[in-house]
Amino acid sequence: MTKLFYEHKNTVVLLLIIAIAIFFRFWQFGSIPPGLYQDEAMNGANALSSLNSGEYKIFYTDNNGREGMIIWLDALAIKIFGNELWALRFFPALAGVLAVLGLYFLSKELFGIKIALASSFFMAVSFWAVNFSRMGFRANLMLPFLIWSFYFLYYSLKLLIPRINSFGDKMGITRFYFIIAGVLFGLGFFTYISYRFAPILLAIYFLPYLIKHGSKKIGVGFLLFLLTTLIVALPIGIYFLNNPGDFFGRSGQVSVFSSDNPIKAIAISLVTTLGMFNVLGDLNWRHNFSGSPQLLWPVGLLFILGIFISFKNFKWQDKFLLSWLFIFLLPNILTTEGNPHALRALGAMPAAMVFSGIGLIWIYEKFKKFIDNKIKNADLLARRNQFQRIKKESFLLLAVFLFFIAAIEFDKYFLRWPQNPRTIDAFSKNQVEISKYLNGLPNSVLKYVVWHVGDKPTSNELPVSAQTVYFLSYGKSNINYVKADEFDKIKLGENNTVIAPLYFDLELIHELNKKFPEGKIEFIYLNTPILIVP
Repeated sequence: MTKLFYEHKNTVVLLLIIAIAIFFRFWQFGSIPPGLYQDEAMNGANALSSLNSGEYKIFYTDNNGREGMIIWLDALAIKIFGNELWALRFFPALAGVLAVLGLYFLSKELFGIKIALASSFFMAVSFWAVNFSRMGFRANLMLPFLIWSFYFLYYSLKLLIPRINSFGDKMGITRFYFIIAGVLFGLGFFTYISYRFAPILLAIYFLPYLIKHGSKKIGVGFLLFLLTTLIVALPIGIYFLNNPGDFFGRSGQVSVFSSDNPIKAIAISLVTTLGMFNVLGDLNWRHNFSGSPQLLWPVGLLFILGIFISFKNFKWQDKFLLSWLFIFLLPNILTTEGNPHALRALGAMPAAMVFSGIGLIWIYEKFKKFIDNKIKNADLLARRNQFQRIKKESFLLLAVFLFFIAAIEFDKYFLRWPQNPRTIDAFSKNQVEISKYLNGLPNSVLKYVVWHVGDKPTSNELPVSAQTVYFLSYGKSNINYVKADEFDKIKLGENNTVIAPLYFDLELIHELNKKFPEGKIEFIYLNTPILIVP
């Protein structure tokens, strides 16, 4: 058994890492994060609308606009699992696992199997990666398309470069890889706005690469990749051509170039963005354990070491990784709102994990080399045996280090973060409780949900703030929705009438009491009052 393990240890370790990634992304899936944020619910509401109408859009304009893929996948999840809270998070979680696997294969091609295993492990347990894998945001869908498309593109080129290729020039299978790369790269444009920076990485890195290793077959293969990408991405390209306002969305409002002093704004944004890895991370409790660096401090130090090593080596792989990091930090650097912003910088996260892997393996190899020198120069057999034992145990030491990294991240994400009241508020837990309460009432009870006057209605005539209750109660409870200045629309039934404000608002509660003096206020969850009118 031991011999079998050593013969296939890399495969065993990879399978273990994938198992860890699955565990971190699906354990307690229905309860963490603790609630359902309105942006997630808006995706679900649009998915319900598409299921009912049969119309699946390239771009959904509600809530500042979203590319269509997250809605399509949510619709599929709802069709399979029903309109459950966790159904909106299923495909982002699956994308998180595929991204970990893809990072292994890509970094293996670029830097070797040891760095690949280390990088994919860091991504499997990272709070940053795990958190966005367990939310119903569209951003996490970007990662597997980004990673796997570059993997297949690089692998296609590798097969056509004679000095690297050990299989001969099999143009048929290589064309197939180019097509896969193009399909994946094109589909990425349907995921998240930050993905639009991917062509910059493609141009900066792969075009010089093609010039250096240029041949007719490589040129044909790359053109095949571009053509496939164009065909796949053409629908959303045409949509944005006809609707340029949706392409830019809110980006013009939060751009550093719209500030009074763009140079100062860029400088501040650059400092906060670079500092997010090791100094001060995202302050939003939805995105992060507020203020905590995006990388756990040992991983953050390895990240810095990995960048230093890459600058020192500065081979084509290092240039590619450095370009990846910088380009996908641009969505953060070029905006002023909410920096540092872990969601906007999510595209840079895979590169950060690889840099951390580079740093770890460099230290590990240096330690092993140090021990080898000690063994070589030892003058006593006992001394030599002692160093031999230390060398054998170095892998165990590495495993213990990685175990503690995983344990700390587990404690941070699953134990401390979801229990924090600010995290609970950030995910609109009160509105989940409102939904549960209303869904549990008999059909004979009239139910009203009150939303703020200033909230703007979306395509289903409800504001984003009401979407959590709408999605979770859809088909389960008959609820009437009224604005806070439309109390005249509230009709009392023969049985009890229940009125639930979406938010705790003393003035609103006072107005409801004046309108229905016979009503009784009850709190169903923390600061979540309802009015029961007999």
